[in-house]
Amino acid sequence: MNQEIGVQPNIGNVFADLSLENADELLVKAELARRVSSIITKQQMTQAESAEVLGIDQPEISAIRY
Repeated sequence: MNQEIGVQPNIGNVFADLSLENADELLVKAELARRVSSIITKQQMTQAESAEVLGIDQPEISAIRY
């Protein structure tokens, strides 16, 4: 049983594609989290070290990274 799946072009913002409110803001937050996570990985920092540098709690680092 083969079922055809329709494909639609996206506009470059998955949040807008999903018709979410504040799509632009959500995209910026996601990109910021991706960049912070990338820097933490490249610097081989622990979550505790990262939290201290950023001035936030360790659970917030965990939420950003995972």
